[in-house]
This record gives sequence, structure tokens and C-alpha cells, in this order.
Amino acid sequence: MNDIITYIIFFGLSAVAIISALAIITRRNLFHAAMFLGLLMLVVAGFYFLLDADLVGIMQVFVYVGGVIVVLLFGIMMTSQMTNVRMVSAIKQKVFTILAVAGFVALLVSVFTKVNLSVSNAAVPKDTTSLVGKLFMTNYILPFEVMSVLLLAALIGAIVIARQEVKQ
Repeated sequence: MNDIITYIIFFGLSAVAIISALAIITRRNLFHAAMFLGLLMLVVAGFYFLLDADLVGIMQVFVYVGGVIVVLLFGIMMTSQMTNVRMVSAIKQKVFTILAVAGFVALLVSVFTKVNLSVSNAAVPKDTTSLVGKLFMTNYILPFEVMSVLLLAALIGAIVIARQEVKQ
């Protein structure tokens, strides 16, 4: 891709990311904040696609936008219907929040001024999806299977906790 087009896409995605991040923390309606969070997750996927990380970008869309945000929205909608309470958010500790953000920005500036960032000249693999799949099924098969067993145990635990016992 042309460098100028890449820069335009990058700065466009950056602007949308900053605007949606600010909208997340300033919205009083939790549903709207969750929608802006979904937009931010889509922008992060756009950054991955811009870096030629196709698999990570697709997983970002499927797992976070398609899964986490949908579950979050369902939770917000179901909770407000069950309790008949309009859910709003409010920043109660504004001074502490501003000080924490200022300290974090100062930390980031000090780290970025001291670190020498260099760009690698290594060629980007053309097909990252098959490369990741091949590594999962060869070098990293044991951690892959351990994670699948842990996720299965977490799913069974969630079902056991969520199941309501009928007492007689």
C-alpha cells in the first residue's frame, strides 16, 4: 500500500479511537458507552489489519466486538429491564482521576523519551493465519490443549454457578 494512504488511514483510525475513547468515559448512558467501546474495538482491529496481522484483526472482531460487547450490551439491557432502573455512570472522584491520568501521561512521556524505538527490516509473512495455525499444532500444542481444558472447566463452572437449584 502507498505510504501516504497508510498514513491517512492510520491518522483517521487514531482520530476515531481518541473520539470514541473520550465518548466512552463521558457518556452517562451505559448502553451508549458500550456502543462506543465496540467502535473502539473495531478501530483496534483496523490497526491490526493495517499492520498486516490478519488473524489478530479477525480475532479482535470476532471475540471482542462479536462476543464481549454483545454480552456486555445484553447484560446492560437485561439488568435495566429487571430492576426498572435507568443505568447511568458518573465520575465521582474527578480530582483523583485527573491526577492519575496526568501521572500516567507523565510516565508514558518519560518512557518514550528514553526508549530507542527501531523499525525492523524483516519481511512480513504473507500468510500469517497458516503460520499461526502451524505453530499451534506443532510447537505450542501442549499450551493450546491446556488452555482449551481450562476454558472448558470455566464454562462448566459458569453453568454450575448460573444454574438455579429448586428447593422443595
